[in-house]
Amino acid sequence: MAIPKNPKKRKCMFSDDMKFLQKAVIYHPTQNKFLALRRSPSDPSRPNCWDLPGGNVLFGKIHSASLEREIFEEASLKIKHIQPIQVITNYIKKVYYLFIGYKCKAISPKVKLSREHSEYKWVTKREFLKLKSADFLIDLVKTLDKWREKRKMKNLLYAHYFMY
Repeated sequence: MAIPKNPKKRKCMFSDDMKFLQKAVIYHPTQNKFLALRRSPSDPSRPNCWDLPGGNVLFGKIHSASLEREIFEEASLKIKHIQPIQVITNYIKKVYYLFIGYKCKAISPKVKLSREHSEYKWVTKREFLKLKSADFLIDLVKTLDKWREKRKMKNLLYAHYFMY
C-alpha cells in the first residue's frame, strides 16, 4: 500500500484502492447537544446537507491527529474524551472503505466555521435525525443509544464482579 498515484485522489484517498473516513459526534461542554455542520452549497459532495465534523485520513497520517486537525479546521474546536463508537467497512467498485465514528466533548462551545460549511447548530439526536444528512451519519447518530446501553451494562458487570 502506498500514497495514491493519481494526484486527484491524494486529497481524499488513503491509497489507490482505500478510502479512510472518520467523523465525530461532538457534544457541547454543558448541554446534551452535539454539533451539526451544514455543508456549503458549492461543495462537490452532498451540498447543503448536514454533516458531522471530521474527514479523510490520508496515507502516512495518524488517525487521531487527523481527526483533531479536521475538527479544528472545520469548527475551530478543541476536543477531549475521544471514544470510537462505530467502525464500518465496505468494498464498492474495487475500493475498500473504512469508516470510524467517534464521540467526544468540545472544550469550548465557541464555533468558527471554515469555508467548507455555511451554518452550524448544536442539536439533540431527535433534531439531527430530522435534518437532511447522509445515511452513514444518521446510522452513527442512532448508534449513540446502543453504545450508551452497552457501556451501562459493562459498568454494571464490573460493579457486580467487584461486589463479591
